[in-house]
Amino acid sequence: MDKADRNDMASGPIIRKLMYLAVPIIASQALLMLYNLADMFWVGRLGSDELAATGAAGLYMWLSVAFMLLGSTGASIGVSQAFGSGEKEKAKTCTHAALFISVAFGVAFASAMVVFRQQMVGFFGFREAHVARFAEDYLAIVALSMPLTFVSSTLGAVYTAAGNSRAPFICNAVGAVVNMALDPILIFTLGLGVEGAAYATAISQAVACVMLAAFFKAGGSRPFAAIRIVAAPKWDEVAWIIKKSLPVGAESFLFTFLVMATSRREAFFGADAMALSRVGSQIESLTWLVGGAFGTALIAFVGQNFGAKKWDRVDSTFKMASFVMLGYGALVAFVLAVPGKFLFGLFLPEPDLIERSVLYLRILAVCQVPMCLEAVSSNTFRGLGKTLPQAFINTACNVLRVPLVYLLSAEALGMGLPGVWVGISASSCVKGAWSYIWYLASARKARAARLLL
Repeated sequence: MDKADRNDMASGPIIRKLMYLAVPIIASQALLMLYNLADMFWVGRLGSDELAATGAAGLYMWLSVAFMLLGSTGASIGVSQAFGSGEKEKAKTCTHAALFISVAFGVAFASAMVVFRQQMVGFFGFREAHVARFAEDYLAIVALSMPLTFVSSTLGAVYTAAGNSRAPFICNAVGAVVNMALDPILIFTLGLGVEGAAYATAISQAVACVMLAAFFKAGGSRPFAAIRIVAAPKWDEVAWIIKKSLPVGAESFLFTFLVMATSRREAFFGADAMALSRVGSQIESLTWLVGGAFGTALIAFVGQNFGAKKWDRVDSTFKMASFVMLGYGALVAFVLAVPGKFLFGLFLPEPDLIERSVLYLRILAVCQVPMCLEAVSSNTFRGLGKTLPQAFINTACNVLRVPLVYLLSAEALGMGLPGVWVGISASSCVKGAWSYIWYLASARKARAARLLL
């Protein structure tokens, strides 16, 4: 199979082509999860206070994804559809516009992290002043590489939209290895503690971006024979990308902000509760990182077939992706419910917290299958250029999550901290089921409309 045929997702065997595109992205996310776990492993050796601080700061890095998506999602949709319809020049102008958006928002968010870091950390209301100070230092350092992270995300999205997910994987793999190697050196050997973990993250992100930019300009399998990374954008393309990606970015922003609200509720029960949540969420990332990676491939795959007007392949892709993610979600649910306790103990070896993690992980296990099916339906919608349905569903469910969490954890009901976990899991189940059913109804209506033509 030559290069052109490999990267053409609008022809050939669906499951083989989809997995060919998805596996490197999943591997990249697995590496991301691995270096997050490595970071958590070393910081956990400093203590639960340091782990709580990096967990709080990490939520702002997660919040940055909402703005990052404005460039990368627009690139995924626009470039994949342009490649599917054979419009290479349109794919280039879409890339220029997406990169412009990424740089602008990357610089703005990094500046906010530095200037308003005290207010950002103050949102969590930590009772321990030293925990807040650790989090503020972490934010200020990681902000140094934030614009480069935004650019990396968009360049990776363009590569994937063109049918090549291998180059971003190589760059992300090198970045992950750099991070894992630097963590123990900077945290313990040089005695930098939490600041060392932040420097390791910033350096690794810079390395990955520089490599990806070099590949994009001179790599053997780059999306375009020639392209200027720094180029004036076409403003109509910028407007189109913002229009398509704004619902996704807004939904991501709201989701992360509301997660921060529930984390604030967890912090009410002490820094230990925040640390427990940090470790548990990283174990649960087996679902949302891999599901998100598979979804990224799905956007590109569906986008190319949408551009080529191959509706049957879109329908078949949705069915096959559903089958794959259903099995994966069931596997992760088992891992959380059964051996999850032992995984938790690797990263935070405090006996009391290990025992408390059992209930937390079993509650989260309930929502893993719905979350995986949501990854399929939401990203199929996005590949078709329909970003509003999932944004509406996620917004509704996430807004309801916060009062549900506060209600279930209130003293009157007697659930306490577990009430927070039940509220999170229940809202995820509703969101996944609603998204999947909506897509099925939408696809049936679209098929009926095509038959009438």
